[in-house]
Amino acid sequence: MAGCVGIRTAAHDTGPDVVPLVSDDPGQGARSSGRPTRITVDLAPDLHGVLRGYARARDVAAADVIRELIRQLKADPGLSSRVSTELERRREALAEAMQAARE
Repeated sequence: MAGCVGIRTAAHDTGPDVVPLVSDDPGQGARSSGRPTRITVDLAPDLHGVLRGYARARDVAAADVIRELIRQLKADPGLSSRVSTELERRREALAEAMQAARE
């Protein structure tokens, strides 16, 4: 994919643990002004409670916690690998549950 770089830049790191960054190519929807991009994330009540409790206990905004988690994901290949593994496990479990529901 032209214009994208991964978290790890070694030539051999092209597997699923490399998190691609969004290109600055305006054709891919990046803002050229440098302004932050607003996103909306739906959270289950228990995850929302954890996030809010964590942020309040540290007197920081929930958005700052999320930003730092993303920075950590970007900087830590081990964390990236663990997250990728868990996402794949959840995807497979969902596919199996959907298959079982159809049978």
